[in-house]
Amino acid sequence: MSTKTTGLLAIALIVIVGFGIYTFAGNGKKEMKATPSIQPKSTSEQVSYKDGEYTQEGDYTSPGGPEQIEVRLTLKNGIIEQAEVTSKAVLAKSKFMQGVFIENFKPLVVGKNIKDLNLGKIAGSSLTPKGFNDAVEKIKAEAKS
Repeated sequence: MSTKTTGLLAIALIVIVGFGIYTFAGNGKKEMKATPSIQPKSTSEQVSYKDGEYTQEGDYTSPGGPEQIEVRLTLKNGIIEQAEVTSKAVLAKSKFMQGVFIENFKPLVVGKNIKDLNLGKIAGSSLTPKGFNDAVEKIKAEAKS
């Protein structure tokens, strides 16, 4: 292989790697500034929930495969008094996105009625809320009176 060909291959590789880093890191930074959203679930059934602290793992699928988060909620009269989420991610991108979610979810959860809770995209994280919602559904089933 000639020196010119080797040089062109090296430049192409640098451009590809640089674009990948820009895309991965750049999207995370832009998405962190996104506005959180909440999508209330409409339900007409009257369900009551037992007071207490509940912990469940939520599952979702990332582009890299299955991931989990741990959700801990404290309920009183169906209202969420405290909420904690622990990252259980394996992949670096999932760890990052779960971290973004964890930093931004509480104002959308604490003080809300669990029966209406269904989170959408939070600060650019669109898959972690699916795991959160999965855990919340398990908590609802466990806490039903």
